[in-house]
Amino acid sequence: MLALCAGIAHAEERVRVALLPMLVRSAEGREYLQQGLSDMLVARLARDERLAVVPVEDPQKATADLAAARATAKANGADYVVYGTFTRFGEGASLELLCAPVREEVHEPRRIYVHAENMGALMPLLDGVAQRATYAVLGAPPDGGPAVSTGPSGEASPAKRETIPRQVDEKGGKIGNREQRAPGLPSDTAGDVLR
Repeated sequence: MLALCAGIAHAEERVRVALLPMLVRSAEGREYLQQGLSDMLVARLARDERLAVVPVEDPQKATADLAAARATAKANGADYVVYGTFTRFGEGASLELLCAPVREEVHEPRRIYVHAENMGALMPLLDGVAQRATYAVLGAPPDGGPAVSTGPSGEASPAKRETIPRQVDEKGGKIGNREQRAPGLPSDTAGDVLR
């Protein structure tokens, strides 16, 4: 009985996030892409036990309009709304997610944008997209440490961009003539791209 009560209390503490269907801009496979993206994002967002993901399944609720997204989320009892646009252009693809609180209408949505040269390269980026959306909703990663994103190869990279020192050969000479930057999370405001 105590375990059941603790489970109910834990469920009530979770932040309810409505995930709207993506607005798909593609010449083919719109319904398939819309459903597939929703399924993948729901699975990834639900990994964080602090979130209660409420998938909105009506394809007519796909929108790029903040007021319409908030109205749908409010009707589904959500605290936040995640919505956006998927665009397929030739072999390339991009995904723009927007995260906004439902009741704070003065807040601008936080923007998460990624693009890739093909669909196969976009799929691994969804982990980082979901992680960034979770961070936008909750304000902190689950353990209170720095937020991280996983790149296509699965390795973690820091949320802040950090400079990778120039390589030096055995004789102390520099290899390469410029410093490189480690990839970070997709920007929620400036439109940086995570590749």
